[in-house]
Amino acid sequence: MEMKTISILTGLAAIVAASPAFSNHLLGNHTPFPSRGACESFTAEGLSFVERDALLDAFPQFFNSEGDVTSFLTRAWTCELNEDDGQWYIGDHRFDVLNSDWYQRHH
Repeated sequence: MEMKTISILTGLAAIVAASPAFSNHLLGNHTPFPSRGACESFTAEGLSFVERDALLDAFPQFFNSEGDVTSFLTRAWTCELNEDDGQWYIGDHRFDVLNSDWYQRHH
């Protein structure tokens, strides 16, 4: 495994462990939402200023600013429609975002 991949995996694990409240708020949530707006409202609550500040303070090697943290979080957790039941669910894309061109340009 190359060093870049190891660093990303380590960062991903650290980001999850750094903020238990955030992790429980979004990661442990498999609740269906009746609309995209309801889902986005719920995720916006989880992307609070407190969480952004905590992640920036804990991981300056991964984020350069609050804007970087916010961009990461909004890309990592998205609201997605499940065609089978017509409900919206929170999708977890942290690994994809950390491996994306966007992250590599901002890192």
